[in-house]
Amino acid sequence: MKKKYWKELRESIPAYLLILPTIAVFVIFLYTPFFNAFRISLYKYKGYGELTNFVGLQNFLQVLKDAKFGKAFVNTFQLMGFDLVISLTVGFLLAYALFHHIRWKNFLNGALFIPYLISIVVVGCIWRIIYDPSIGPLNQLLEMVGLGSWAKAWLSDASTVVPAIIVTWIWTTIPFSMLIMYANLMTLPGDYLEAADIDGATAIQKVRYIVLPYMKPTFITLAMLRITQDLRAFDIVWSMSQGGPGGASEVITSYVYRAAFQKQSFGIASAASVVMMAFMVGLTVLFQVGTKIYTKRRA
Repeated sequence: MKKKYWKELRESIPAYLLILPTIAVFVIFLYTPFFNAFRISLYKYKGYGELTNFVGLQNFLQVLKDAKFGKAFVNTFQLMGFDLVISLTVGFLLAYALFHHIRWKNFLNGALFIPYLISIVVVGCIWRIIYDPSIGPLNQLLEMVGLGSWAKAWLSDASTVVPAIIVTWIWTTIPFSMLIMYANLMTLPGDYLEAADIDGATAIQKVRYIVLPYMKPTFITLAMLRITQDLRAFDIVWSMSQGGPGGASEVITSYVYRAAFQKQSFGIASAASVVMMAFMVGLTVLFQVGTKIYTKRRA
């Protein structure tokens, strides 16, 4: 038994050597900063000097009791929910339209992908001008079509700033979803659709029984990517509203940034980061488990 164990271990050494660089990268750039952030979260720390003022879990309690953190958490969850539904749905519809070889396909493929190529900060500045209450084309357009009563100071109104940012964020995420889905649709065997045509299937039936089941792994992968990206959304919020007015558009990442670099409360910022990390990991695990359970039941 021991000889078999040592034999298997020796045979596994090349595999361990191959994955060693990846493990080293994870340890250096992910796990080490995370444990360091957790250590800082146990102290009252201003970002310089030694860690001497130990407060235990007090920073975590303060973060969880903070109404602004609760608002940031809700805003982040709203951003993620709307992005998942709208980005994946619209991305699929656009990809399926391009898959059907519509006119100006190459032009539309490039034009629709442009928002993803623009820097998020630049996108935020562009849309901040669009939403401007004085010179913004959005309010001017509403005036032209007789809906001037709908005109608002979109980024200065607590009731509209979050929806405005969500619209802008989704505008940047749809192209990536579209591109990935289009690439997956291009691998769909033509025999499936030809057989469906012979059987007299309608367009809706082909989408429901052939295209969507074939695209399921892609939807799952994109959903996980969107969740992780949405939880880290910062650039778009900071470039458009900086979390204002009065914290109405704060997200978790902007809350962490403000606590660390404006209030010099690195202990609070680290505690909020650990909470966000725990939430991200937990949500990802729940999503994977739920996906596996759903797949087994469908099978």
